[in-house]
Amino acid sequence: MTAKELLGAKIRYLRKSRKIAQEKLSEMAEISPRQMVRIEMGQSFPTIDNLEKIASALGVSIQSLFENDYYDKSDNLKQKLYDKIDTLDDKNTRFLYIVASHLD
Repeated sequence: MTAKELLGAKIRYLRKSRKIAQEKLSEMAEISPRQMVRIEMGQSFPTIDNLEKIASALGVSIQSLFENDYYDKSDNLKQKLYDKIDTLDDKNTRFLYIVASHLD
């Protein structure tokens, strides 16, 4: 994936995880709906001003829009998971176990 595609995928993921319609995000960020589509599709980079507006509308930092752990090495991801598991309380540990036990 190109940098534009990764950024667009991250914005789309964050938007969907917050249950925000694409048109609503474009309204919140004061960006045209057409431009928002192009950004999410990885067809264009947003300007710095628009990047700030998108990050603000999603409630994240600009830096986090460029963090894509999914493409990190598997060993690094496993270590991050182990570190995260160590911080979980009992309820979340049990929940994670249930989710993980259903993975192939």
